[in-house]
Parts: sequence; C-alpha cells; structure tokens
Amino acid sequence: MKAFPSLNKQVKVVQMVDSLDLGGTERMSVNISNALPDYGFESHLLVTRRLGGLASFVQEKVNLKAFNKKSKLDLVAFWGMLRYLRKLEPDILHVHQTSIFWAILLKPFLPGIKLIWHDHFGQSEMLEAYPRKEMDWMMPYVDSVITVNDLINSYWKVRFPDRAGDIFYLPNFPEFLEVQRKSAQNVSVKIINIANIRRQKDQLTLLDALDIVRRRGYDFEAFLIGEYVEADWLELIQKRIAELGLEKAVQLAGPVTQLIPFLETADIGVLSSESEGLPVALLEYGMASLPTVSTDVGQCGQVLGHGKYGWVIPPRSPVSLADALEEIILNPKLADAKGIELKAYIRKNYGPENFMEEYREILSRLESKPRSKLEAI
Repeated sequence: MKAFPSLNKQVKVVQMVDSLDLGGTERMSVNISNALPDYGFESHLLVTRRLGGLASFVQEKVNLKAFNKKSKLDLVAFWGMLRYLRKLEPDILHVHQTSIFWAILLKPFLPGIKLIWHDHFGQSEMLEAYPRKEMDWMMPYVDSVITVNDLINSYWKVRFPDRAGDIFYLPNFPEFLEVQRKSAQNVSVKIINIANIRRQKDQLTLLDALDIVRRRGYDFEAFLIGEYVEADWLELIQKRIAELGLEKAVQLAGPVTQLIPFLETADIGVLSSESEGLPVALLEYGMASLPTVSTDVGQCGQVLGHGKYGWVIPPRSPVSLADALEEIILNPKLADAKGIELKAYIRKNYGPENFMEEYREILSRLESKPRSKLEAI
C-alpha cells in the first residue's frame, strides 16, 4: 500500500511538532503517527523542543526523536535535525503549526522532500485579526496545506487562489478509546471540560453557567482538565471560582494524560470555547458516548450534527449553556441516546480511515507535483 506507486520503497513520513504537551495539535501529531504504519507508511515523529505528557502514547511502531531546541536560533538543534533527516531520507515532511518555520529552513538541504503544513489554528472565527503575514513569503515553499476545518480551508484558498488546489480540509480523528461509562454510580452530575487553560477556551463562561445551574437547585461536580497555558487566565478562573463560591463543586484537574477514568465516570462533556478548529476533545467525548454541549464555533456544530447528536449553543452565553446542562440533567434517556448516536457518527465520519484515504490522495498529487521554489535553488 504505497502512497507513491513509482517509489521502490516504503514511503517515509516524518511528522514534525514543537512538543508533545497536552494539546489538540500535539494529540493529532501522535494520532497520525500511530495510524500511518497501519496504512503502509513508515512513521517518524520529530519533536523540536520537548517531550510532554503525550509521549507515552506514541506507539512502538513509530520512531520518536526529540531535539530539545532551546531557542529560535539554536544551531546545535538545527544541525542535529538536519543530520537526522539527511540520514533518514524521508519522502514527506509533515509539519504541524509553528514547526513550519524551521521546516522552511531545513527544506533546501533536503532535495526531493515534499513539505506539508498542517494548520491547526484554533481561532478560526478570528482569522482576519490574525493574518499570519509570514505565510506570504513561506507559502511558495510549501507543497500542500492541510487545515482542520472549513473556515480555515476557505480562508487560505481565498488568500492564495493560485494555490487553491494544494489546500485541503481533513477532519481530525480521535484515538479510538475503549470507554465503559460508569456514570450511573454518580451521586451528583459529573461534568468534564477538556480544554487547556487559556482565554480561547473561555472557561469563565462555563463557570458562570455552572453558577446558574447550582442556583436552579442542581448538584454537580465539574472538572476542568488541561494544561495551564496562560497564567493570568488561570488566576481569573481561580478568582471566579472563589467569587461564585464554587470551590467544592469545581476542581482544576490540570494536565491529565489518562483521560479514560474521567470519561468513564462523566455524565456530561462540555466545550465552552469562543473559537475552535476541530477540537480532539469533542471527538473524545463522542467516543465515550457522552452527552455533549459545545459552543457553535469552528467545526463543533457539524460534529454534533447541528444539534442532532448533542447540544449546540452560541459562544459567550452562560444562560444558553446552563439551559443545555439543565435539559440534559432533566432528560437522561434523551441525553444518553444522543451520546450513543454521537459515537456512531464519529466512528463513521471521523475515523483514521477517512483521514488516511484523503491523505493518500494528497500524497498522490505530490508525486507528480513540480519541484517547489526551494528545491530549485
């Protein structure tokens, strides 16, 4: 099963990512790397800066290498990566998000390599505010672009119309977790929010909604699970928890590598983000058959069937979120049915086989693609 039929060797794909901290970009780099060998590829995962909590999820069939880059001008790390890639001679360098900067610098020293940039930009509702002007000079050196939702895909196609045929939307896919829910044992409703602690994820709206739910007379436990990315946002969350008197009801769980225990015992999964791409956490809720509430941002509404498989609410609306949580609490049979339907929908539409089928098509296009600007230097 070769992506490049004319090659007389197994196609080597190197994923390149800054770290393996607990985030959506990092999870997808691991998920893709783990899936590639099952579809006939040789899989390598190059981590430029540091290993993190997701490193333990990289399977043995993937060749994992970290270079501990200290700064943007770390020449020792740069030459180490270059020696590694030259010796490996990969066919594809598939880089995630900000790793594109070093990939552009490495590419002239790697003749024949094809460069794919995977754009996971989470603030897809705010693309005009974050134009990423550096892509004006970097785009000619990128062979293909993969985006995580339709908004980002359309944005790049409009901005670079002559490259529209090289830009593709491929939905994220989750690790297919085997989760046996035990929510019937809960005394109070258990709510989980898997999202790193930063403004974009808007945990303050969730806290305000939880305060409304409590004042309506419902008992719950809520767990905020994620890396502490923005210290000032963490302080605001801690302050709001204290102001609302939610200390006993809300726990900051921090970064968690083993999500299954939380998914197994949860009653409701929530995303309160003000902007998103296609969050892996939402897919993980679905794989656990969790009744799910999400703001209508990025690709979230589509994943939830625009309300068919979950509850879709406007962003920055505590009352709407509280209403959705109350409806789930009052209608457990309906909620469980939607959770089961969500799992089936995700398995059918957001599995690795869907991603890999389209990925193979992208690689087939790259096989006949003329040399890029940097290759011609």
